[in-house]
Amino acid sequence: MKKAVFKRTKAIFFGLVFVQIFSLGVFAQKTKPKTVKPKTQAVKMPPKSTIDLPKVTQIDEIGLKTAVKTNGKPLLVNFWATWCDPCREEFPDLVKLDADYKGKIDFITVSLDDLAEINRDVPKFLADMKATMPAYLLKVEDEGAVIASITKDWQGGLPFTILYNENGEIAYFRQGKVKTETVRGEIEKLLGKINNSQTTTFQLPKIKPRAANEGISDAKNDIAKGILKIKKYGFGPGSAESTQYFKDKYGIEIADYGCTFSETPEYFKSYNETMKTEIIKRFGTEFAKNLPL
Repeated sequence: MKKAVFKRTKAIFFGLVFVQIFSLGVFAQKTKPKTVKPKTQAVKMPPKSTIDLPKVTQIDEIGLKTAVKTNGKPLLVNFWATWCDPCREEFPDLVKLDADYKGKIDFITVSLDDLAEINRDVPKFLADMKATMPAYLLKVEDEGAVIASITKDWQGGLPFTILYNENGEIAYFRQGKVKTETVRGEIEKLLGKINNSQTTTFQLPKIKPRAANEGISDAKNDIAKGILKIKKYGFGPGSAESTQYFKDKYGIEIADYGCTFSETPEYFKSYNETMKTEIIKRFGTEFAKNLPL
């Protein structure tokens, strides 16, 4: 009898111990702290298309005056815009000039594009050209006043390139596409002057814009010589195919004078109107409507 009671007591004891150990294990599992992984914050990268674009600095009148100050070396400045075809065409030559005279002269470019293009078309074009010279975009209220402050001989057309000697005096300028060899010659003169400590005075050419009456006179002279020509000013309509068509079929030359020349807009208008009258006489009014005027 005693043995049976002892066995039951022993079984009950070990059962209680087992339940207690199991309960402690479950409790430990429930109260075990969770491991929290630290959060990593994603770093925002700029769009891939803008990472490698060159910096273009916005400047006003005061900023331009600072930019064109010389620092003991000749300074070459090119005013341009992405919408100006002659500007774009001459840019590879300017980039080569910059590479050839790196360290010998300073060279900056000043864009007259809209401010909206300062982070778009302007730096993209410079990147395509592999241009490394400092680049600025000019934003002013009165462009005419700024143009006059550079030189009174600048008519305001693009491209415009100006070369200053080491003292900040104008040594050369060109309105329209530059002739590379001419610019090289002027730069070499300045570098030779610095090396030889000589003082040279450069006489700038005086440009007198041609007016309407001269346009009429030139057109009549061309007609007398048997020349039929339309002089496009700025960015007029007409493709290369249509230009060739008028020349081959009717003997009418469509001459593109770009953005800049010494002639005034009135000159081109009077020249073309006089020429158009002659073309109407020969080919009729309907034909003249197709001319890229």
